[in-house]
Amino acid sequence: MDHYSTWTRKLRHRVLAGSCVAALVFGSGFAAWAQDKALPAGDIIAARKTLMSVIARNMYPLDEMIYTGKINLPRGRGHADSIAAMMQAFPLLFPVHTNAWKPGTADPASATFADPHIWEQFDFFYKESMAASKYAFDASRAETEAQFRKNVQELRLTCDGCHATFQKNN
Repeated sequence: MDHYSTWTRKLRHRVLAGSCVAALVFGSGFAAWAQDKALPAGDIIAARKTLMSVIARNMYPLDEMIYTGKINLPRGRGHADSIAAMMQAFPLLFPVHTNAWKPGTADPASATFADPHIWEQFDFFYKESMAASKYAFDASRAETEAQFRKNVQELRLTCDGCHATFQKNN
């Protein structure tokens, strides 16, 4: 290898290493800035309540299919696919500063139903959300009614278990 090729290769490595360091510094600076600019808790609570409402609207037809035994795979797969995507995002709407549940809160728009224990057991909550997403995804890809039914039932059990553990009702 000639001197020029060695020099060019070293320069490329240095530029790449410098770019990685710069990205790390700027990236962590941006993350710190984003944390300082956290959205108001009420806005995030409203967003997660809206998302949960849309998840529920997609779950109702699935529950009905299971209850009546009248499975419509194409329609059911579409609802399940939507739920799978939404459940991936759902736990991200629980930053610590939204731990604001108070008994008897009068404002239904900004009041949270999240039990304060959700933040103490966030790893479990996150794991359950991802399990629900996986059941919904598997239902969205089911090739038979039996596969669909099994995954929707598991999805319902996971959702109900999470609600029983982490949802406050005034």
